Amino acid sequence: MGLLVGLTGMGGGALMTPFLIFTGVKPTVAVGTDLFQMMFTKSFGAWQHHRQGSVNYRVVLPLIAGSLPGAMAGVVLLRVMEDSLGISADVFLTRLLGVVLTFAGVALFIRLFMRRWLWSRSQGWEVESPRGGRFLVLSAVGAVLGLLVGLTSVGSGTLFIVMMVALLRMSMRHIVGTDVAHSALLTAGAGLLHLGFGNVDLALAANILIGSVPGVIVGSRMTVRIPERGLRAAVAFALVGVGLKLL
Repeated sequence: MGLLVGLTGMGGGALMTPFLIFTGVKPTVAVGTDLFQMMFTKSFGAWQHHRQGSVNYRVVLPLIAGSLPGAMAGVVLLRVMEDSLGISADVFLTRLLGVVLTFAGVALFIRLFMRRWLWSRSQGWEVESPRGGRFLVLSAVGAVLGLLVGLTSVGSGTLFIVMMVALLRMSMRHIVGTDVAHSALLTAGAGLLHLGFGNVDLALAANILIGSVPGVIVGSRMTVRIPERGLRAAVAFALVGVGLKLL
């Protein structure tokens, strides 16, 4: 999972959370633990991308301005559902994960086959700092996707990368680097809040980090050498398959 995150910016929450659920981990704990460990995994990846000069901080700012409050709201919503409304968060999360993963896989397929058309629609967005309406658009979309991340841990890589390809004309290397840097901040906020609510298994998170941290460092270094189109197609197939399985 760390290798996938470093190489493509996606695959962490989208594959790790369902994997944990399939192995018997309670869904709310799977989401919280995955977000918590991703805080460290993506921080290492962000540092590596920063050293390579592949992070556009002018895009990170409007994204985190919307996504971080959205993610925090998602974590709180889970708590309110279970404590105040009496709704089973585990059943809800399993179904929501299925929907989000299926959507993410389909969106990734669209991105793969319509990349050139999407870029032609967004020419010029990468050469200036997003201001005014553009800043608000990135923040608003970030808030919606951040809410999904807080609820499911899915999307900090996959959905944000699809969104950036649709709205910004940037090289794939810079999109991945920017996404990993943004995700490090996003997962830190949501993961720490899940920790405060008791949704994090620290021993499980430590076991994941033993493999994911070296993986994300290696994957980040490989972004300048390996064409990722085939790998992204494989991830898209996996997302749709896992999503349909959860549904």
